[in-house]
Amino acid sequence: MTTVTPLRPGSGPSSAQDQARDWVLRLDEEPAAAAECDAWRSLDPAHDQAFREAGRVWDMAPALESLIGEDWRSEAEALGRSPLSRAREWAVRGKGRFVLPAALAASLALAVFVPGLFRPPPVEVETTVAQTQLLPLADGSRVTVGARSDVQVRFSDDERRVTLASGQAFFDVAPDPARPFVVHAGKAEIRVTGTKFDVRRIGDDVEVSVLEGRVELRRRRLAGLLRESEPARVLGAGEGSVLDEGRAFTPTAPAPVVPGEWRSGRLYYSEAPIAEIVADLQRYSTVPIRLADPEVGRMKVTTSFRSSDIDRFVANLEAALPVESRRTADGAITLSAR
Repeated sequence: MTTVTPLRPGSGPSSAQDQARDWVLRLDEEPAAAAECDAWRSLDPAHDQAFREAGRVWDMAPALESLIGEDWRSEAEALGRSPLSRAREWAVRGKGRFVLPAALAASLALAVFVPGLFRPPPVEVETTVAQTQLLPLADGSRVTVGARSDVQVRFSDDERRVTLASGQAFFDVAPDPARPFVVHAGKAEIRVTGTKFDVRRIGDDVEVSVLEGRVELRRRRLAGLLRESEPARVLGAGEGSVLDEGRAFTPTAPAPVVPGEWRSGRLYYSEAPIAEIVADLQRYSTVPIRLADPEVGRMKVTTSFRSSDIDRFVANLEAALPVESRRTADGAITLSAR
């Protein structure tokens, strides 16, 4: 049984919210406690407001029940609980960190956001080869997670933080000056309040390009190694920059396609080393592409093709550079200098 400690005079709003959660859970197990709960709600309007908000989250739980997997159902049965009861407790408590399949994570990220009461739980989306996933967030922002990418979302009262652990993502950020939207990607930090921009991790490099608005790009301060006064690089619409292994920013040439064009299935590379393109293509195709020698990997090319059309990429290379290809018995493509 869930117990509730009476709210002390002068306690902060977080105490009221915590106790409101406890009351909602207790009433599910002990309906006879309704009169006691009513007395607690009548002590302070903040109690009543917190209880109403907790109740809205409770009412949202049936939608979560249809999304939970067999592991959760088995756990609920082992505890003598119904899946709905477990879903409601999870929703009201709003605690824990979950690594979920992309579609389920997107559904949970849409959960109603009640400031200070129910923060969307930390969510991690991991896509597979050739898979992209639209991830709507509770603040109205939208993240398109690229193929074979890993995105982690964690909101707090004063910051909306997303970590791009690998791959690529396009961000359409809802304006909120009071809560900056911060993206961590390797040694780069991108800070905005509302804009549209693209971030791609290329090994230890991080590439940022802006479609609308402005972003602040800076190196992350790790273990106090960077000066607090180090200025941020401000990028506007149509501008981009690469943070080279966390050492220096290099402006990128404006591309003839808009940032985030990959969402439509078309890839574009401007004066990019073949090795970089090949590494990126492994996110879109299961066909292995091998380089016969490092010289081929260092050759640069400007090219565009559909992400599903690896043969077009190879044909473009052979037409533009002294490169030839051959397929091996296992279906892999080997690129060598000719």
